[in-house]
Amino acid sequence: MNQTLPAWYDRLMKKYPVVTTAEWLLLDSIATVKHIKKGDSFLRYGKVARYSAFVISGLFKFTIVDEEGNEKIVKFGFADDFLANCESYNKRAPSAISIVAMEDAVVLRINIKKLQPLYDLHMNLLHVNLQLYQELMEQQSEHQYILSLKTPLQRYKFLLERRPAIIQKISLTNIARYLYTSREALSRARLFLLDRTRNFCD
Repeated sequence: MNQTLPAWYDRLMKKYPVVTTAEWLLLDSIATVKHIKKGDSFLRYGKVARYSAFVISGLFKFTIVDEEGNEKIVKFGFADDFLANCESYNKRAPSAISIVAMEDAVVLRINIKKLQPLYDLHMNLLHVNLQLYQELMEQQSEHQYILSLKTPLQRYKFLLERRPAIIQKISLTNIARYLYTSREALSRARLFLLDRTRNFCD
């Protein structure tokens, strides 16, 4: 790999092999590295989105606030994931979500206005953009499916089987906000599954 690119591009190149080193260098020329402290926002509710980013390190949550003022999580962002609110940018509309760091994080921030013209010149970048959009749609569809499950136990079991990274890296409180249930109900579901596993092993 070209040594003029920082080491974290190794992971992005493996994840998106269609993009050439020259194209990553082009992206790097319009990107900036930004450190975001735990609890700070990459994008605030009510602000128009102007930037997207790849997560170099750290965790993020995409949050909404319901009518009763309760925070709910619609998506998580892990290392190498993409942070954006395309709807807000495309419509020049205030963002309906906040994107907040769950721990100290580092992102590769890109001005969307500078990025979009590159899609006409570099089909590989357009391909990645379409891939990211498809991933977003699949994640939204999966979240809707999870919420269609009737009990906290069923929802937690789905994550345990299909999305273990969420179980391993996210606090129980934030998992409860993602599953739209109470922390107490989720704790009971987790204990039930742990007890059943122990009994099976016995």
